[in-house]
Amino acid sequence: MKNMLNQFVEHFEKSEDFQRELTNLERAIGTKEWKFFKDMLLMIQGLIATDMLSAKYTNLDKEGKDVLQKTYYNINQLLVFFMNPLGWVKKRSKWRDILKNGRVPNLKRKG
Repeated sequence: MKNMLNQFVEHFEKSEDFQRELTNLERAIGTKEWKFFKDMLLMIQGLIATDMLSAKYTNLDKEGKDVLQKTYYNINQLLVFFMNPLGWVKKRSKWRDILKNGRVPNLKRKG
């Protein structure tokens, strides 16, 4: 799942159009409709956490727990990405820069 989402990071680093469009998405994130959408994603995260703390999960065999845990992890990666796509991409883009070039980019916030 991370590899799939990392394609957005690569596209962000290479495409000014994609950077502009993703930055424009920030305006939508500030709306009440986006807050509602984000609240639904947070509800899904809560349901996942509740399920993983349930007796049903506890009683699964080791393999069943592993499969469910990996599935929930991948779903969570998508949920976090959808809550703030630009933040997710920027965070990973800076991290990739550190790993690739051995240098720390300017992490100060603008504005």
